[in-house]
Amino acid sequence: MQPVWHARPIPPNDAKSIAALVLGILCLVGTFCGMGALLGVPAIILGALALRDIRRSDGMLGGSGMAIAGVVMGSLGAVVFACWVGFWAIAFFSASKVAPLVPPVPMAPTAPAPATPPALVPPGGWGRIHVVALHPSASQTLRAQLADEMRAAKTAGESVLVETIAPACAACVEIARAMPEPELQTALATVRIVHVDVDEFGLEAASLRLHTPTLPWFYVIDSHGDPRDGISADEWDDNDADEIAPVLQAFVQRKLSTRRHAWGGGAGGGTGTPL
Repeated sequence: MQPVWHARPIPPNDAKSIAALVLGILCLVGTFCGMGALLGVPAIILGALALRDIRRSDGMLGGSGMAIAGVVMGSLGAVVFACWVGFWAIAFFSASKVAPLVPPVPMAPTAPAPATPPALVPPGGWGRIHVVALHPSASQTLRAQLADEMRAAKTAGESVLVETIAPACAACVEIARAMPEPELQTALATVRIVHVDVDEFGLEAASLRLHTPTLPWFYVIDSHGDPRDGISADEWDDNDADEIAPVLQAFVQRKLSTRRHAWGGGAGGGTGTPL
């Protein structure tokens, strides 16, 4: 009589191995969706536990293949996810170290600086011409200052020629530029030019009838500081030394008998004829 062979029943799969396999598959699929570590770690743990229980069951449990597959896929998915995260982290920090390109700030066109008129009297003066600039004083009126200059000039053997000026007077600057020229140096060699800034003296200059609406004007004064005669820069055409010199020389010497404009101010009357 032949023996009867009985087929050994197939052991059931461990539930943890099935879960590990499912999680491993989902881990690979979801790696690039941020699910790699979340699913891969449980797949590895469940797969390892399933393998342990299967070995201890003495053949009563199966599914070791699924458990191994779950561990492998969970590990692979976790590693791929970690590499993917590391790649983007390195890219982010590398980009943050690069200074952003800042567009240049548009520069408004620089307006030319307003031209500053040269000083009417340079540091070295006007050569042989003696120049004095008066300024308002709390102790002396303009008239008293002019009288003092008249006395000082007489002691020095000079004549006094008062010139009204202002910082914004373009003609004053042109005349000042001409003063160092030989013609004026010769014509005014013994003349003391006294500058009266009408902006500084204001009403005080007007009270002496120093003509302030137009500039410059030139005056001869008496010993009291009062104007006795006056001419404007309109007595010549261009503010060149060869045109200015003969007019001012004749005026200081009281020989300028022909005038373009009569002088109508000061204490000496208004005919414009030499005194």
